[in-house]
Amino acid sequence: MRNYLYSLLIDDVTYLCYWNSLDFFPPHAKILDVGIGNGIMIEKFHDIIREKDLKITGIDINRSYLTHCSGLIREWGLEKNIEIFHAPVEHFQPPEDGYYDFILFSMSFMLFRDQGIVLDRTRTWIKPGGRILFFQTMFRTRSILLELIKPKLKYFTTIDFGRVTYERDFFALLKEKDLQIVEDRLIRKEWFKGEYRLFITTSVNGRDSTGENLLMSREKPREKTPTESVNLRSKQERNRSSFTHSDCHS
Repeated sequence: MRNYLYSLLIDDVTYLCYWNSLDFFPPHAKILDVGIGNGIMIEKFHDIIREKDLKITGIDINRSYLTHCSGLIREWGLEKNIEIFHAPVEHFQPPEDGYYDFILFSMSFMLFRDQGIVLDRTRTWIKPGGRILFFQTMFRTRSILLELIKPKLKYFTTIDFGRVTYERDFFALLKEKDLQIVEDRLIRKEWFKGEYRLFITTSVNGRDSTGENLLMSREKPREKTPTESVNLRSKQERNRSSFTHSDCHS
């Protein structure tokens, strides 16, 4: 039931997030997906992941979602491209610092209580010149009504939509953590004057010469169903709280 509600309410947003993010990632990139959820995006993007030979590490705190995600990984034969772990980002440990080319917060950054601590940890996990991507709903002006409603939605839907994120606060946090926006894509305008946006950031002290090798030519964001799809992989041994495919049957 929870996975059904997740797919019903989040599917469209998930599509927009991964369609734009996967288009951005170059072939053979190593990506940490913070909040991979139930992996519903695999059904639509398995070919793209496979063709680009992306190496995706997905983490989430919801075991039910990860069980569903694990099944999709097996169904589409993406074991060499996607690995998943049951762990919060606050406790997750990558194999080493500077391990990933990209970190993607796929509608998950607004869920963290202490976003500053999360950025302090994760920014050390990307290679010099790497990028941190944030896909989320952004608001330019304050809405007291939305601030009251949004946190309570989880009691009716079982899905945590996090807190309202305002552009001014988000930009201030990035500046405080020495992260610079190199691209700001407005994907679509939403209800309550919200905007789906994809922010691509890099460390102010990062080495851009390295980063340029990671970037592809850009196209305008697309919303139509892609003719391409996706592929994903598995194996990270340093994470003690890993979620393996065998866990699904225990």
